[in-house]
Amino acid sequence: MSQDTLRVMIVDDEPLARARSRRLLDQVGGATVVAEAGSVAEARQHLREGPVDVILLDVQMPGEDGFALLQHLDPRPAVIFVTAFDQYAVRAFEENATDYLLKPYRAERLAQALARARDDMKRPDEVAERLQALIEDLRRGPAPDALERFTVRVGQRQRILRAEEVLWFGAEDKLVFAATADGRHYVNFTLDELERKLDPRRFLRVHRGAIANMDHARELRPGFAGTYRLLLDDPARTEVAVSRARARKLRERLGA
Repeated sequence: MSQDTLRVMIVDDEPLARARSRRLLDQVGGATVVAEAGSVAEARQHLREGPVDVILLDVQMPGEDGFALLQHLDPRPAVIFVTAFDQYAVRAFEENATDYLLKPYRAERLAQALARARDDMKRPDEVAERLQALIEDLRRGPAPDALERFTVRVGQRQRILRAEEVLWFGAEDKLVFAATADGRHYVNFTLDELERKLDPRRFLRVHRGAIANMDHARELRPGFAGTYRLLLDDPARTEVAVSRARARKLRERLGA
């Protein structure tokens, strides 16, 4: 095995999911599966037998979930979480894990995650710090349920908007608005509050001053110095600014 080849352990209670991960790893190249586990207990045993560079870690498993393994990683390998979907966990992964993969993921997305793992291997102290932060986040408990409906004022009336109706949220003159097909409506939330409350499967913060509904994303256009413009599918062909700092997450979400 080449020194550059990543040693990967797959932890997933579903045999078919493990087999698919093996196939995709073979397709991507540069990694070899040194261990497989169908439970956290099995994973711990494998880790006692020898080191690994990367763990593909399923989140939801019978008995102990994937998070239970985090406290028993010493030394700490890069961890790529795998999940069908978990609203709170995805938020935490984005900030603290090497990467996360939403099932079913493609070979190209796995290759991106492995590339990030290689980068993390050069900074082991940073990896340990991020995983510790993730553990602490999880101990604080889950985020509130996703915001599905909220009210906006229309004259003397309070109109109830469904979150799915919103094309994007933005701010002007320190006021936050929800842009829909029939105009802009001011809301009683800050953008930071909305980022925490909205369903991350649908909404993504693409700029300090904008949260986009990815269900309406139509086209991504390059801008200046690493920025982008996200074109929406409404009749006005609205364009939302994407900052350079948030462009990577958007491109990853779109598989670009």
